[in-house]
Amino acid sequence: MYSISFVETEPQLKQVLDFCYGILGQHLRDISPYRYEDWKERIERDSKLLVYAHEDGNVISAVLGRRENEESLVCGFVACEIGHRRQGITRRLMDIFETEAVRAGFRYITLGSEEDGFYEKCGFHMIDEMHGQKIYQKLL
Repeated sequence: MYSISFVETEPQLKQVLDFCYGILGQHLRDISPYRYEDWKERIERDSKLLVYAHEDGNVISAVLGRRENEESLVCGFVACEIGHRRQGITRRLMDIFETEAVRAGFRYITLGSEEDGFYEKCGFHMIDEMHGQKIYQKLL
């Protein structure tokens, strides 16, 4: 059985980011706003926007968001280990992320992805396409 936590410490952040980079691409380590240093700055103010699932000490899914402005969040990383996909884990993390976003007073969430289907099931709508990615948005 897995547990869900918010990223509150630097060791947690390192573990979660290593997981995300492993799934989404190591090249993201060097691109702002996806670098470790960028996420580290967000822990204190926005730890409730950094949520992950773990099992037996290993990260299995993560949803990490960052403020774009006072009304808008960008969902920067959404990742799930292949063996844990289609089990509702990441969907549950998205629900928690959205609940915390509403609680913090945000009005919408934006994200970019090459994936189809999952984000629509979570209530997002495609609003644009840029650099080979679909841009999705959800009003809260």
